Amino acid sequence: MKNFYTLLFVSLLAFSTSNVLAQTAPCSLVGAVVTVPYSAPPIMMHAAVNGMSQYTYGWNDGTPVGSSSQKPFYSGWCVTITDLMTGCDTTICESCIPTGGVGPCTMQMDPVCGCDGAPYSNPCNAMQQGIFSYTSAIGPNGQTLPCVVPTPSWDCVNGACLDPQTGNGQYPTFNDCVLDSCIVMPPAPSWDCSSFGCYDPGTGQGAFSDYFICDSICALVVPSWDCTIAGCVDPGTGLGQYTTQANCQSMCIPTAPSWDCINGACIDPGTGLGAYNSLGVCNSACAITPSWDCIVGQGCIDPGTGQGVYNSLVTCNSACAITPSWDCDGMGTCTDPGTGTGMYASQASCDNACIVNGVEEQTTNKKLLKITDLLGREIKGFKNDVLFYIYDDGSVEKRIVIE
Repeated sequence: MKNFYTLLFVSLLAFSTSNVLAQTAPCSLVGAVVTVPYSAPPIMMHAAVNGMSQYTYGWNDGTPVGSSSQKPFYSGWCVTITDLMTGCDTTICESCIPTGGVGPCTMQMDPVCGCDGAPYSNPCNAMQQGIFSYTSAIGPNGQTLPCVVPTPSWDCVNGACLDPQTGNGQYPTFNDCVLDSCIVMPPAPSWDCSSFGCYDPGTGQGAFSDYFICDSICALVVPSWDCTIAGCVDPGTGLGQYTTQANCQSMCIPTAPSWDCINGACIDPGTGLGAYNSLGVCNSACAITPSWDCIVGQGCIDPGTGQGVYNSLVTCNSACAITPSWDCDGMGTCTDPGTGTGMYASQASCDNACIVNGVEEQTTNKKLLKITDLLGREIKGFKNDVLFYIYDDGSVEKRIVIE
């Protein structure tokens, strides 16, 4: 019996020693991959491992190391994936290598320079090829700028020297990165307990050297799931709508992408009920064709609706140009009404006609019909009395002839 207990103790010691060695000895995790699918914003990154263990994900955006395998895309991303069982890990960073992807893109010319140094006609075409980091290729004066292949440089990321492929790394050479501050061998796995469960801070200074001890002490959040556009996702708070992933998947039907045209831009409402089931079709229908209306006093204006009367600015300008014209106001003055519909095509012809009419009105002979007094009695005319001279054109003159 004594020999049995001795053998059992040695076996347990060997198992414990091998477990510690597995956690501290450096090893590389295989089967890890990060995918960045080409889709409508927001663009999400998905880290995954082809294995059955438990893993932590340390992104280089400053967030704590934890169980979140998804992250909104950001330029220069890196993630260190660690196997909690073996301590093996690997670091994957953004790769500016075109993948030759496919997908609908518009023909809009908005040139950009990808992080691979290649030019693309617009951001959509860059992302279609797997290039999600890019800069505008349009200069301050509207000129097209040349694209330059980034110079190799390195940053220290989670204990590894990596080229961000942007040309903006901290170190100009790999050796400078290693010799300055970057420890090539990553710190030993360790764990701290937080409100989100056990996580590896990535410093080797965690309170627990064993994940299972941390797990047994730390009140680990119960897994739960919510149904999102990306499918069933564990929010990491224990407050998800579903208690099992199977229940979530049975109820959660991934929403098919769809698009609505809003103010000239195609937007996925996230409901699957958009008017268009293809981004390309939406872009084609949503592109507002320039058109113009002729506005009096303002000239040709594009209403921005595509419903203007004229589909060419030249045609609108030629139709909208108001020809000067003049009208006679009856008082001997010519005025341009500003509508192009005046009676006279030139001011000179208007002036001639308008002055003549005025003279004619002034010199027209009127025939006197009768003369009446204040009581309306027709008289021949007396001096020093108020008399009314009535003419055949309906006019009446009041006169007083003073002797």
